Amino acid sequence: MKKETLKEIGKGFINFGNLVGGLSIINSLFGLNHNLSTGITIYIVIYVTISLYIAGMHLIDKGAD
Repeated sequence: MKKETLKEIGKGFINFGNLVGGLSIINSLFGLNHNLSTGITIYIVIYVTISLYIAGMHLIDKGAD
């Protein structure tokens, strides 16, 4: 892939991480259905958000080379 494409995909991963984190916070405040306990939900959201940030930074770094 081209370098600019990798950079843009990396930015997309970071933006998706922001969406997951933000929507999870809003859903925890205003959502009515809770299928999992709060601790497990927080762990999953943090894990996914950090993973997406790391993948995005890795792709941006790879595109910069």
